[in-house]
Parts: sequence; structure tokens; C-alpha cells
Amino acid sequence: MESSDNPSSKSQKPYGLQGIAQELYQNTLDHLVTLASQNGWKAYTWHKAKELENHPLGIYKGISQDLINRMKAINESVSDK
Repeated sequence: MESSDNPSSKSQKPYGLQGIAQELYQNTLDHLVTLASQNGWKAYTWHKAKELENHPLGIYKGISQDLINRMKAINESVSDK
């Protein structure tokens, strides 16, 4: 019988700089989505996402499109109710 503490049964997170960059990207995207969902913050959020796309390390490449996709998904789920 396998234990649920088996390391192979747990999802593994990336580690090191790649893991930090992915976590930072996800946290930033979550924050932008939270802001964009509030009245009056949509324009600022879009501007910030476009600005982050040009980050010198390139860790935010694609964040504008991910923001669009997340906001569309939220809007679709709201309109389905």
C-alpha cells in the first residue's frame, strides 16, 4: 500500500531561479487580475501589463495575453450566472 507522503505522488514545483520567476509571474498576474476586476483600475492594469512585457529579464513575456485570457474567463463565468 502506497503512502500519500510519497514524493512522486505530490505535484512538484519548479525550484531555483526558474521556480522563483514562475511564482513571481503568477503572483503578478493574480494581482493584475484583482486590480482589473475593480472599477477604475482597468486602464492602469492594462498599461502596467504592457510595461511588464518589456522587463529586461523577460520574465513577464506574455503577461498581457494571459491577463486578457483570465479576464475573459472571469467575464464568461459571471455572464453564465
